[in-house]
Amino acid sequence: MVLLTEKGLESDAGLVDECRRGDSRAFDALVNRHKDRVYNAAYRFLGHHEEAADVCQEVFVRAYRAIETFEGKAKISTWLYSITLNLCRNRVRDSKRKGRDKGVSLEMMQESAPGRTEMVSGGGTTPSDKAIRGELEAALKSCLEALPDHYRMAFVLRTYEDLAYDEIAEVMACPTGTVKSRLNQARRLLRDCLTDHEVL
Repeated sequence: MVLLTEKGLESDAGLVDECRRGDSRAFDALVNRHKDRVYNAAYRFLGHHEEAADVCQEVFVRAYRAIETFEGKAKISTWLYSITLNLCRNRVRDSKRKGRDKGVSLEMMQESAPGRTEMVSGGGTTPSDKAIRGELEAALKSCLEALPDHYRMAFVLRTYEDLAYDEIAEVMACPTGTVKSRLNQARRLLRDCLTDHEVL
């Protein structure tokens, strides 16, 4: 049974223990606690709400089936991010094989082109606003599709999920120095690509 502690809801570790003892309500509590961040990470990576929702659902199905194998050496959130990004990477790979179009979010450009995105993300509806938005979205779509997955993963986790470098290193199973290098490279590639598209 899921219990309340003096500090409020039971810790993730406590909920995991309850899950292992067969309490489905404990897993429901974990889902409710982490579903928004899992969904957001999937959406930032994939750029499609429906695909992000599908990934989010699959993440927790896999987590439920594998909860017995979770050793607790990393935080449960790190483990869930790892599952999320593996599923996203598989979807991107499958999309490329099938030649499917992938949408992207304009928000993904904010770090690389804050001035331009602020200009069009405030709800402007003039013909000029719409033209700029279309230009930015088309350029961003092209640039993100060209960005290698391991750079994109690092960029999403740092920029939008606000994970620390060591947390990203755990998710991506690489040294912290590699994470920093990938982030720098991702930002440089995005800037260069967007400059080539003449939107910066």
